[in-house]
Amino acid sequence: MKNLLIICLVLLLSGCVDKEILDDINIEVGVGYDLAEDSKDKYRGTVLFQEFQPDKSVINRTFSGSGKLRQDLLIDVTRQSSEPVVTGGLKVAVFGPKISRQGIYDLIDSFQRDASIGARVFVVTSEDKAEEVMKGEYGTRGNSTYIYNLIQHNIDHRDIPKTNLHIVSRDYYETGKDTFLPRIKKIADDKVEIIGVSLFDKDKEVEILPSKDLFFFKLLVDKYSEGNFDVKLEKGDFAAVKSIKSKHKIKIIDNHASININIEGIIREYTGSKLTSEVVNDVEKKLEKKVERECLKLLKQFQELGIDPVGLGQIKKTQHRKFDYKKWEDEYKTLEFDVKCNVNVEETGIIE
Repeated sequence: MKNLLIICLVLLLSGCVDKEILDDINIEVGVGYDLAEDSKDKYRGTVLFQEFQPDKSVINRTFSGSGKLRQDLLIDVTRQSSEPVVTGGLKVAVFGPKISRQGIYDLIDSFQRDASIGARVFVVTSEDKAEEVMKGEYGTRGNSTYIYNLIQHNIDHRDIPKTNLHIVSRDYYETGKDTFLPRIKKIADDKVEIIGVSLFDKDKEVEILPSKDLFFFKLLVDKYSEGNFDVKLEKGDFAAVKSIKSKHKIKIIDNHASININIEGIIREYTGSKLTSEVVNDVEKKLEKKVERECLKLLKQFQELGIDPVGLGQIKKTQHRKFDYKKWEDEYKTLEFDVKCNVNVEETGIIE
């Protein structure tokens, strides 16, 4: 009797769920936002859908619309779509340059309020209009998958710090921490590349950190589990330090921040004739000095811009019970930095 009752309840509940066949709906997998040229509307949005073919190829389809709210955009797109529009498959959201400088809070907030949108969505800024980025033809698995994998790969193996919608939202609301987003550029109809990181003051982009600074930026705000960096030696030789692992420790006392960075790596390539222990020691010292110099330069740059992407304010808040954020805003302007780096290179192959 008990089993019969459970079966009846399951059948009853299943009848209350709306069924949607994938071939009969348009699933939003990517979206790009620009400022609308028409002053009556605030946003110009381009929604990306993927249509899967029998031969497993993917057709990228885009619809564009305008409105003052994200919901207005979806309504506009729905009028153009012959199938219902579903938002649950969103992977990437791209903000164009003008909207990034004006402010992205309203759109980030709308993503948070949509229960169908996951926290692992990647939010990025673009050098070009977001609409142009959405209308490319990247890879064989669809534009959204291409851009998503591009960001994920560079987080896992290169110089982009860990990021997603959840982290962006957390940083925005966190006292003593400012937001940063990966920045991409469409360099061909079939290719996109990461060109740096957008730095934000609250929700407005104030600076773009170029790709050459990203290695040092990630050392400050994240940690490496598998990184790479080339070291130039005095005789013009190069050593490629691979499989880099890093961690950092920051301590703030009074008006002084001490940042200690530890790096472990392996020399995979060396352009010189012999990889001696003296060469390895030289690589370690050169990399230590380079990291200390470049990280200090970044910290002072952030200080001058009045932003704190490293989260020094948040760190001090955890280290001091009587933390006063308003007082900290003034203290941060004159905060002194001390960066120390320790590099340990484990040799591979024959060392002479």
